[in-house]
Amino acid sequence: MGILGTRQSASAPAVATSSLSTVRSRLRRDIAAWALVIVFLPVSIAAALPFIWMYLSSFKTPTEIHSLTITWFPSEFYLEGYEYALEHFALVRGYANSVFVSGIGVLASVVTSAMAGFLFAKKQFWGKNLLFIFILSTLMVPFFAIFIPSYVVYAVFLNIKDTYMALILPHVFTAFGILITRQFLHSVPNELIDSATVDGAGDWRVFWYIILPLSRSVLAAIAILQFLGSFNEFLWPLVMVDNQNLYTLPLVMRKVTAAQGPHPSRMLAASVLGLTPIVIFFLIFQRHIVRGIALTGVKG
Repeated sequence: MGILGTRQSASAPAVATSSLSTVRSRLRRDIAAWALVIVFLPVSIAAALPFIWMYLSSFKTPTEIHSLTITWFPSEFYLEGYEYALEHFALVRGYANSVFVSGIGVLASVVTSAMAGFLFAKKQFWGKNLLFIFILSTLMVPFFAIFIPSYVVYAVFLNIKDTYMALILPHVFTAFGILITRQFLHSVPNELIDSATVDGAGDWRVFWYIILPLSRSVLAAIAILQFLGSFNEFLWPLVMVDNQNLYTLPLVMRKVTAAQGPHPSRMLAASVLGLTPIVIFFLIFQRHIVRGIALTGVKG
C-alpha cells in the first residue's frame, strides 16, 4: 500500500502539469482564432457592402438611387425594375441556357480531368512528361492571344457557330483541372492500385471504383470553379451566338441594361437576378472549394 501510495502521489503532479498544458494550448488556439476574426471581420464587411447596397438599392426609386445622400434602406419597395426585367426579356430562357451549357461543360471537364490526371499520375507511356508540360504551357497563354484563331476554328472549320456545342466545347478540357487532379492522385498509394490489378481489375474498373471515389473532393472543386467560370462567361458567347434563343444569362443581362437606358432601378434589378444564383451556389459549395484546393497541396 505504501508503494502504491507513493507512485500515485508521484504521478499526480505530472497529470496536473499535463492538464495545465492542455488548457494553455486551447487558450492559445482560442486567442488566435478570435484575433483572426477581429482582423478579417471588417475586411469581410467592407467586401460585402457593395453587394448589400446593390440588393437594397434594387428596390429604390431612381430618385433615391441618384440622391447625393447615401441611404441604405428604401423608403418604399419599388418593384418596377423587377417587373420590367421579367416581363420584357427572356431571363428564364437565359437561365436555362446558362445552366445547360455550364452543366454539360462541367460534367465533361470533370470526366476528362479525372481520366487525364489518372494517366499522368499512375501510368507510364512514351512522351508523358513532354505532353504534360505542353498542357501546363497552355495555362500561361492568355485567352485573348488565341481568341481569333479559336473563333476561326469553331466558326469556319467546325462550322458550329450559333449552336450549343460552340459554347460547350471550350470547357470540355481544362489544364487546371488536369493539374490539380494529377497532383492529388500522387498521394494515392500505388499498392492500392496494384492490389486491385492483381485481383483482376482492369484500368476502367480501377478508375471507376478507386480513382473516382477517392477524388470526389478535388473533382467537386473543379466542377464548382468550372461552373462559376462558364456561367459568368460573356465574351465567347457574345461572338459565337447570334440567335437570341441561345443567349446565355450574361447576354440577356447585357440586353436588359442596354435597352433600359439611364434607369438604375432596372439595371440593379437585372443585376440582382443574374447574381443571386451564383451567390447561393457559392455559399452552398464553398466548403468543397476550400477542401478540394487544400487537398491538391500534396507534393507530386
